[in-house]
Amino acid sequence: MRSALRQLCTHGIEALRPQKVNNKWRKPAVSPRVAADLRKASIRAGTYGSFDASTGIGWDPLWDAPKAKPIRLTTDTANGETDDIQYVNKGGNYGGIQLTLLRPPKDTKRQRTREARAQKIEALVEKMDEKIEEFRLEKESKKPPPGIEEEFKRYMKGSRY
Repeated sequence: MRSALRQLCTHGIEALRPQKVNNKWRKPAVSPRVAADLRKASIRAGTYGSFDASTGIGWDPLWDAPKAKPIRLTTDTANGETDDIQYVNKGGNYGGIQLTLLRPPKDTKRQRTREARAQKIEALVEKMDEKIEEFRLEKESKKPPPGIEEEFKRYMKGSRY
């Protein structure tokens, strides 16, 4: 288990916040960069929304960067009614990436444009037979008609008189 996960398991959100000790500020136990990595990993693994302190799997949404507006959660009760719970997100992971903004990795340009290149090549292959035939006819039309004059010219070209 990573050191950051151990800190989150033992201290929770306090591991993401700077601490004031003896009138001096200490850095957070888990840096914002490492916290972002852990958060993204939990989103990819599908464990975002809950955190198990015994295994260190998941990410608690309260740890995210604070939002300007409070979050409103609705829960269904046993009576069939819905309860609205409103709370302000007081996270310590400032500058965190919101869940909706998480994009897949960019990849290389070659990987991103692979499908377009394949379609372009397939379209060109369909026209290939026509272009080859056109090229051969054009090349044949450029040749002079066979005859004695052309034979004589060809022989004279090679001679050194």
